[in-house]
Amino acid sequence: MTETTDIEVTTAQAFEAVRHELSLLHNAVANLTAARERIPDHTAALDGIDRSLGNVRARLAAIEQAPAVSLTPAEMTKQINLAAQTVRTEDRRMLDIARAALDRSAGQIDSVVKRGQAADQQIERQIWSAAAGLLAGSLLCATLPGAIARSLPASWHVPEWMAARTMNMDQRAAGERLIATARGPERP
Repeated sequence: MTETTDIEVTTAQAFEAVRHELSLLHNAVANLTAARERIPDHTAALDGIDRSLGNVRARLAAIEQAPAVSLTPAEMTKQINLAAQTVRTEDRRMLDIARAALDRSAGQIDSVVKRGQAADQQIERQIWSAAAGLLAGSLLCATLPGAIARSLPASWHVPEWMAARTMNMDQRAAGERLIATARGPERP
């Protein structure tokens, strides 16, 4: 009987072990199903990444087709120098245009300044001319009547008439006074 008990114990233990294993397996399968349900859906993100990679591939293809990538350093240097020369030529042309405009503006400013100076000089010349005319007129008025009076006939008595007018007296009183002053102070 000992043999049968040992076998039964071993069989019972084996069944228990199998049941335990099945229980573990059942729990594992149930957990896998639950874990699968909890996994987020990454399809949209993966589609976005795929589109981004497509754009990157297209840009890389465009860059590979660009002529600058296929140029050697010497050819690239030639291209850069040619472009720089073109830009410098355009800059020189623009500077020439600006210089011409600046020269025209400076010429206009100079002409305005010269007109202002000419107006000032004209006013100054007019003042000097007026002063010279006044002086010449004064000298002429001082000398011309005397010259005319001396050139007229003596019978007209113009110098005597002028002397009387100058002294604001009649001719007789003016003559007496002239004679009195011509003798000088009387001596006793």
